[in-house]
Amino acid sequence: MTDSGQGIPDDIKSRIFEPFFTTKIAGEGSGLGLDIVKKVIDKHHGRIEIDSQPGRTTFTVLLPIEQQEH
Repeated sequence: MTDSGQGIPDDIKSRIFEPFFTTKIAGEGSGLGLDIVKKVIDKHHGRIEIDSQPGRTTFTVLLPIEQQEH
């Protein structure tokens, strides 16, 4: 997913998956969205990558595919 927002500053990139961490003003967000996303991805042994610069932020989710034997 890619958006055209302001980007994620380098000084907070390491914190964006922390529960209750938010850059929004009080009452606009709980800071749980990305924490929940990360937990779901981790549960499925995947990973999430972030590429962010002003005007373009991309989150890439990678999930393993298990092959089933027939």
